[in-house]
Amino acid sequence: MMRKNLTAVLAATLLVGPLAACGSSGGSGSGAGGSGGSVTVGESTSLSGSIANLGQTGLQGLQMAVDDINAKGGLLGKKVKVVSADDNAQPATGAANARSMITKDKAVALFGPVSSAVASAEEQVAEQYKTPIFFHTSNDVSLMTKTFTPYAFQNVPNTTMEPRAVADYLAKKVGSKQITIATFAPDYSFGHDTVDGFLQALKKLHVNYKLVKQEFPPLGASNISSYLSALVSAHPQYVFNAQYGGDLVAFTKQASQFGFFKDTTVIAMYAYAPLDALGSAAPTGAIGFDRAAFWAIKNPEMSKFVTAYKAKYKKYPTEWAILAYASAQEWAYGVKKAGSFDSDKVIKEIPGATVPTIIGDMKIRECDHQAEVPEYVGTISKTASSQYGGLHLYDNIFTAPFNDIALTCDEAKALQQ
Repeated sequence: MMRKNLTAVLAATLLVGPLAACGSSGGSGSGAGGSGGSVTVGESTSLSGSIANLGQTGLQGLQMAVDDINAKGGLLGKKVKVVSADDNAQPATGAANARSMITKDKAVALFGPVSSAVASAEEQVAEQYKTPIFFHTSNDVSLMTKTFTPYAFQNVPNTTMEPRAVADYLAKKVGSKQITIATFAPDYSFGHDTVDGFLQALKKLHVNYKLVKQEFPPLGASNISSYLSALVSAHPQYVFNAQYGGDLVAFTKQASQFGFFKDTTVIAMYAYAPLDALGSAAPTGAIGFDRAAFWAIKNPEMSKFVTAYKAKYKKYPTEWAILAYASAQEWAYGVKKAGSFDSDKVIKEIPGATVPTIIGDMKIRECDHQAEVPEYVGTISKTASSQYGGLHLYDNIFTAPFNDIALTCDEAKALQQ
């Protein structure tokens, strides 16, 4: 297990402003909320391997939020520090990391991870030790339904919301004509749930489609040629791909060698990071979706964050960095409202609250602790953006509203039984 401590420091380049919006402190606090000293939060996430970019940039977003808190004197009079560990995308490792952070590092809150399978394992540890955990990357709908605990909060569009948004976009694009579709997704709960959600949404929207192929390569597989060959042989008009990070970049490069994008429209999580990695090789005309597209979120707080992040890391922020920062704002909001770091007091202040964040006011639904956030969908532009370093971003971006894509509270509660 790789561990490292990230001690928050003050620096002139750090972000100033967004966390000031997080409500009043509600007093000096009691117990762990007393003034002086420091308090620790932890993030066990994927810091190596093909999906490392998600974990690394998420950790950067969390650290920037903590640095901003500390630049304003800390939280309830305490400095906040971050401890982190690599989970290697393994549930057992993630659970061990989370347990160590709580018992040895005395972490009062947890953030992350990338994999939903790891998140499920960490969620059980968080419940055991009554420690709040904030998911800003992993998004399986089961985390807030089948394995729901009052100590867990989900700040990303889940595996019901995300595919519904994409299906809605596709339905508007194809109308009533019949289309052929194939799916491609990592072989674990997130991949299967996302694909199932997409196909169910197509049926609900009465899209006239024929499913011609489904492939489920292992997460992080370096050689996907056999899976890709089977996909090519099926000749689908559209492919819904639930891969992400380095896996999606690898898929795109290998598929391009087959000339796959010439006759097939791929629908995938072409967010900022893979588009940046692909550069001019980005598959223009493909349909991309993003959980927090910084270029589509227009508010002063986001502008400040983007400027500060780029100055610090020489890159634009990924959706993972953005949502990690917003998650830290959510935790800080709960602490200030409770006037304490005590977990049972903090988790009572967040459900039903509307938290000011860099992505805008983020309401946390009381019935399942799901943040009421949108999904962003668009077609990758053939024209490189002069504003954003020549990247091929989205044309005609569609912001799918939460109420159109989320489970109802009744549906969520039924799955919590």
